[in-house]
Amino acid sequence: MTWLLCDYGQVLSLPQPEADRDALVAASGLTAPEFWQGYWAHRAAYDQADVSSLEYWTQALGRTVDEPLRQRLSALDMASWLHPNDQTVAAAGRAAERGYRLAILSNAPIELAEALAEVPWLARFEVRLFSCRLRLSKPDPAIYRAAIERLAAAPEDIVFLDDRADNVAAAAALGIRAHLFTEAEQIDDLQPITG
Repeated sequence: MTWLLCDYGQVLSLPQPEADRDALVAASGLTAPEFWQGYWAHRAAYDQADVSSLEYWTQALGRTVDEPLRQRLSALDMASWLHPNDQTVAAAGRAAERGYRLAILSNAPIELAEALAEVPWLARFEVRLFSCRLRLSKPDPAIYRAAIERLAAAPEDIVFLDDRADNVAAAAALGIRAHLFTEAEQIDDLQPITG
């Protein structure tokens, strides 16, 4: 069997829309540069479930965050990542019709992983591997080994698409057929599965 293993953010989903980004900054009370510096500086630990949502937002904002603000920031953040890239999702569906099995491998916090379980447009992705559940993050080679084991596939039987070059390189180093994602047409260019 051959798997199409896709990153989620900015592959199956669109980048965070500007309006959603602005809403997050406004809720934080910080300037945009201050907010995004803290948001990304502490994201890996949050995606890997090493810190709670409350701990993450407290670290990201650099001040004590109460529960109502945590809930608002978390809701805005999750909503910002739930905009499907319709072209990529459709191309993945066509790949499934050509014989590929579909899976996701994404760095994502628990809240996003739970939200993605409810979206109908990911229904064809039968395996969904998230950093928060594996307690590993891309580009750690261990997360790709976990994916290979979970998919019960040889590395060369996995086609992996990710929008980050370091994630692609780490997967390729283990023998996975990894490609830097730029457009949905890359999926349509994959050869049909035979046999």
